Formats: sequence, C-alpha cells, structure tokens
Amino acid sequence: MSAGTLTLTNNSAAVAGNGTSFTTEVAAGDFIVVTVGGVPYTLPVKSVESGTALTLVSNFTGPTQSGAAWSAVPRVALNMVTAALVTQSAEALRGLNYDKQNWQQVFSGTGTITVKLPDQSTFTGPSWKYLADNMATKSNGAVPVNQGGTGSTTSSGARTSLGLGTAATRNAGTQDGNVPLVGSMWGFGYGTAGHVVINAASNNDIYSTLINYGSCVFRNNTTPPGVPSTTFGASLWLQTGDTAGAIQIPYSPSGTVTVISAQAGVGVFSRTMYDTANTTVDSNGFIKKASPIVKLKGDGSAEVNYQAEGASTERLDLGVYRISGVLGFNSTPEWGGIDGGIEIPLDRNKQPLLWVDYKIESDGSILLKTYHRTHPSAPEFARNLIGYESDDGNFIETVKNGEPVDIPAGRWVDLRVEMPADSIFNQRQEEMRVAMEQAEQARTENQQDTQL
Repeated sequence: MSAGTLTLTNNSAAVAGNGTSFTTEVAAGDFIVVTVGGVPYTLPVKSVESGTALTLVSNFTGPTQSGAAWSAVPRVALNMVTAALVTQSAEALRGLNYDKQNWQQVFSGTGTITVKLPDQSTFTGPSWKYLADNMATKSNGAVPVNQGGTGSTTSSGARTSLGLGTAATRNAGTQDGNVPLVGSMWGFGYGTAGHVVINAASNNDIYSTLINYGSCVFRNNTTPPGVPSTTFGASLWLQTGDTAGAIQIPYSPSGTVTVISAQAGVGVFSRTMYDTANTTVDSNGFIKKASPIVKLKGDGSAEVNYQAEGASTERLDLGVYRISGVLGFNSTPEWGGIDGGIEIPLDRNKQPLLWVDYKIESDGSILLKTYHRTHPSAPEFARNLIGYESDDGNFIETVKNGEPVDIPAGRWVDLRVEMPADSIFNQRQEEMRVAMEQAEQARTENQQDTQL
C-alpha cells in the first residue's frame, strides 16, 4: 500500500490525499488502485498538482469515499502485464496447433506415429487405427461388422454391409460433423484457401458479416473510421457461442496488429497491439509509443525506423547536429507535448547527462545542440563531472556545466520527428495501397468473368 489515504468524490476527477506524497509516488500516465465499498477501481492519472492533490483522466464513477487506502501502479508495470498476456496467448495458440496435428496422426496414422507433448518432448507409439486394425479378427481380409468393421475390403461393399444408401457419399455442408464442399467458407476457410474478403465500414459490419461464416480467415478491404483497424491485412476470425474475436495482421512491415473483441448484444471493440513497428526503446531502456524515430549518436550517425526513412543526420561541430529531410518534431503528450519530441540519456541515478537546445530551420530541418550537464547538489560520485584529479587531490573540470559537448559514446538522443508527405515511407505506403486495390479489383473482375 502507498502512504496516506485518499478522498474520492462521485462524478469528480479531483482526488485529495491525506498524508500522501503524490509528486514522488505517481506521475501522469500512472494508475492508482483503490477499493470502495468492496469494489476495486483502477484509475488513470491525468496530472499531479501537489503531494496531496491529483487529477484523474475521467470522473470517478464510484460513491464518494474518504480515508481510502490506495496503491500506486506505474504505467510500465501495466505494459509488462499486457506483454505477458500476448506471450501467453501466442503459446496457447501454438499448443492448439500441435494438438490438432497430434490428433490427425492418432486417428489417421497407419502405423507408428510421433506426437509432440506440452513440454516440447516427443512420444513415439502406435496409432489408434493401427491398434484397431490389428486387434480385430479379420474375415477374408476385412473386419466383420459384428466386430466393429465394415465387412468388406472395398468402399462400395462396405456401404452395402453397413446398410448405407447413396447419401453416404454426398453428406456435406456447414454443420458440425459435415464435410465442407469446395466453395464453402467454413472452418477457417477450408475449400476457398481462406479467401473471405469483405468491405466492412465499421467493426459492427465486420461482426455482422463474419458471424455467418463461423471461424475463418478473412481480409477487410475498407478502413473503418475512428477505430483501430488493419486494412488489407490477413486476419483470423474466432467464434464460440455468443462471443467472437479477431486478430488482424498487417501486410506491410510498418503496419500495426489489431485485435477485435465482440459479444452478441454487448458490442464490438478493437484495439492496437504494441510491437517493434509502433514503439521504440529509448536510450534509457524504456519502451515508448513512437514513430517516426531518429536515434542520433555522438558522431553524427543515426538509426531510423521505417517511418523515418529518408531522414539524414550530420555532426556540424562539437555538440552541434543537423537532422535533415524532416519537418520538425512530432510530439505527443508521452513525448513532452508542444516543446517535446526529445529523449535524452540518463545516468545510473536517472539524472540527465546533457542539456539540449534546438532550432527548427526554414526547411523543417532540426539544428540540435547538446551541452554538458552537471548536478552540483548531488553526491560527488553522481555530479557527472568531466576532468581529472590534480596532484594535490583537487578535481579539475575540463568541461564545465553548460559547455558544448558531444552525445556520450554508446548513448544516443531519441528524436520523434514529423516526416514530409513525399518521404520514402509515405511514398512506399501509397504504392502498396494502390497495388492492393488494383489486385483486389482484378480478382473481382476475374470472379465475375468466371460466373459469366
């Protein structure tokens, strides 16, 4: 539990503390957890005003309560929980695929088979078909009907022995236990190479269309406005009872993975997954939502992600760098807001190693300047001093606080930049979009010609 107690007011975003230290325990974007009336609430923090006052992202919906115990939960902790959930889900799906492969062998294998166990080890032994064939007493090469066989060595003779009519060769459809026909769209699209293509303008349209297919592989060629989506991506629709969900995988390396969840009578919702395409690891090891990103190093070189392709960097002088091919910064609240877009390296005590200043030039290029930064109030070992110790034991600073200095070796400054409309990435995205639309148009025309 965190220190102090809270006072929460129904339908108000203001939170008052008694004996609390909000300024040191929480920050904007963190969460506080409190139980009111036996009901736990997880509340996101919008801003911290003082050690005893903060503001929530949205109004508190529970009953007014004072003297409530509380706990602070950092945003990074929740991100780690989400990442663990994704990993566990992937492991569960991988295990399901192994189970399907194992059962296929158990039922259809003609002799010795090898199956994979949950701990990744293997087991080798006879299939069920092999056991059945060798345990029954055959007559003229066939297992009699009274021993569970067909009484014949041919399919037509077996149907006669079992009293089956001609319908036995034509059972097909979309119900459980039936065989899907070529052209049907059921059971992950078997029979049509998973080619279920829709043009759904909303998540509700996706649900109402795919609910008639059952679990399948699909693609949506339309971008629903206002919600996370993955247009043209290969997608997996999963359905069970009155609930359903989908995973949409992008076709381009810079696209985002989208997850859809749905329940009949409740609603359809989507969310964006974070991965290496839409996040970056800053110079201090933290994952941040980001793109386009330029990682500027001390020698003037840089690493850029997909969306920042086309940006170039150079070292002009000691602590002076130019980033060209950009239109200034692309700064959102998590990157510092209006005057943000820069993440500087920290020391092991989480103190900044540099001062930074910048100027946006007329063509949108960024002129970045870096300066040495000391911490006079810190213990001597943590002051970030540059220099040497003289013979009399005094420390002589060769670079003082505020003097120009290059970005330290092995570290970098993260810059979230705005790219022009004609950047390499944006041109490639447009080319892929046009190519996908042309391919889909050609496929539709070919289908129409075939029907004629």
